[in-house]
Amino acid sequence: MPLLMIIALLAAASLAEAKDQPAQEARPINLAIVVVEDLERDFGAVADFDRIDMAFQQVAKARNWPVTIRTERLTARTKDHPIELRIYQLPFLNEMPGELTYRGWMTLKIHGKKHDFGIITFRYRPRSLERGDDIVMKLFSGAADAVVPRLEPLLFPRPEPAATGR
Repeated sequence: MPLLMIIALLAAASLAEAKDQPAQEARPINLAIVVVEDLERDFGAVADFDRIDMAFQQVAKARNWPVTIRTERLTARTKDHPIELRIYQLPFLNEMPGELTYRGWMTLKIHGKKHDFGIITFRYRPRSLERGDDIVMKLFSGAADAVVPRLEPLLFPRPEPAATGR
């Protein structure tokens, strides 16, 4: 009888100790976003490169992605990143009067395997008297949201359900 009591106390103590320790979270994925942009670009208050970074940081935060994002411009003689989203920045289009279109060719490389998403587009019709900086930021945010359905399953694959043995 005393042996059973000692075992029960030890089991209860180990359970209490396990509850006190914080749950270990999965290590975040390091996602490098490499931006390829035209050398002849507008130098406004905020560069397009920075807007891309802000847009993807907002998407990651809103979707609770366990990811660390580092954005950089494409440069020569740099080593490949294990996980890299490359964005070839194209000029905005004004296809219809009053409507702007973001275009960017996006590819994702995961440990050497390339996934080509093609040209991602996002159309936005600005309101009258809307600030130019706000319009441009909405274009980049919309483009980041537009690539999520293709990006998310590759970055965070869901485990396959276990097959039942029927």
